[in-house]
Amino acid sequence: MLSLSYGLSSCKSERKYSDYNESDFYEVQGFIESAIPTSDPFDSPNEKNIRFKYFLDRDNPKSGMENDLEMFEAKTGFPLIVLVHKEDENISFYGRVGILENLNSKEKMFLSEHIRNQMKLIDLSKPD
Repeated sequence: MLSLSYGLSSCKSERKYSDYNESDFYEVQGFIESAIPTSDPFDSPNEKNIRFKYFLDRDNPKSGMENDLEMFEAKTGFPLIVLVHKEDENISFYGRVGILENLNSKEKMFLSEHIRNQMKLIDLSKPD
């Protein structure tokens, strides 16, 4: 009996942003750690599995992930606005590519360094 209840609880599906009210969330700054096309060969090339970091001003930023997103503009390294649940900061969703206007000094410093590093990677990948 115990194993049956465990099996049922582990099959519970992930909640989606559409399962919540828009007012349940607030925006924070993040960046895209990876944007990898899905493994399904029949998916659109714009359909990706996205990993992102947020709460960049913390010593240990949080990580989030969404799969099967149809996001042309989602590229590894891009700044991202993350939607975070007001009552549980572990519930987060991909918002949109971009930078918030109201960054604090630690977030600005983190993003500046991140963007500088991304530019170095681009320069290194250019042929001579």
